[in-house]
Amino acid sequence: MSEYVFNAISNAPDQTTATEGRALTVTLLQTLAALDAFPGRANRPLKLPANPWVLPFCQDEHGVATSFGDLAHSLYEASETYPLAVYFDALNSQAPAIAALDDTVIDAILRVQPTAASPGQEAIYEAVCAAGFDAMQCFVTGGTLVSLDRDPWRFALARFECDGAPASLEHASRPDHVDELIQEDRLEARRLVTRRNFVAFRERAFPCLTWGADVDDQIERFPAEYLSLAFSRLASLDDIVRQWRASGAAAPDPGNLIFRGESELTMQNYGDLRRFRSASGQMATYETHLWIDTGNRLHFIIDTGQRGIEVGYIGTHLKTWKF
Repeated sequence: MSEYVFNAISNAPDQTTATEGRALTVTLLQTLAALDAFPGRANRPLKLPANPWVLPFCQDEHGVATSFGDLAHSLYEASETYPLAVYFDALNSQAPAIAALDDTVIDAILRVQPTAASPGQEAIYEAVCAAGFDAMQCFVTGGTLVSLDRDPWRFALARFECDGAPASLEHASRPDHVDELIQEDRLEARRLVTRRNFVAFRERAFPCLTWGADVDDQIERFPAEYLSLAFSRLASLDDIVRQWRASGAAAPDPGNLIFRGESELTMQNYGDLRRFRSASGQMATYETHLWIDTGNRLHFIIDTGQRGIEVGYIGTHLKTWKF
């Protein structure tokens, strides 16, 4: 199972004051919480090089060390950081970084080495090399490397070469990095989504959309020659919702897309054709629609209260008063 692997070399307790240590602890826990909200993924355990109660994160003016665990529990003292202390206590695992790795995996981690930087990522490459076993564990197991928020660990996705082959690993030391990783993962999922894997990939590819209960079957029947265009429309719709939520506007901005309603005559005569099972399983009317191509449509409901869009129909043009 992949984990969040703490980058031990990013920790320099003898150079970190108590105030700095507390701030770094806050940012680390915020980053881990953001990673736990990653679309399409279950929560992962945090793997540390030692028990958090004996892992020093800082020293006071007398040289007395304070552990990660003590710093995390000090967050209970303030209302604004109290939830982070609760989150720390709820983390899935505090096991040493090599726990639960079998000998074959450990051998693979020890054998693989980064050999060259990708263009423009020379500084990141040096950081990956410095992280050593922790970085290579993430590369081999698909984990995410997490560091304390200090130079040179202020980057997200790291790209490099191993034995001449392209390689990459996820890294985060602050919540902004998680946003970058989520965006990269979303774009990758959109490139990979197909009819067969739609159910598995849709949360990653289109995380801001919700889905009526009939959509999966509709995708199975959708014309193959226009399927990539349908996915493109879903991506645009997902981006519209994301921008809507960020803007706080009362209504979504459709941009280059055109959201259409149906005529009164169409709804009077053929409204039932636009009723499908909603995400809750109840029947709902999906009147608002947009074109996929001349013969296919995408119908949805705009939820202004929750700033969301629920897709209820993807398929051939439904009958109207005119057609």
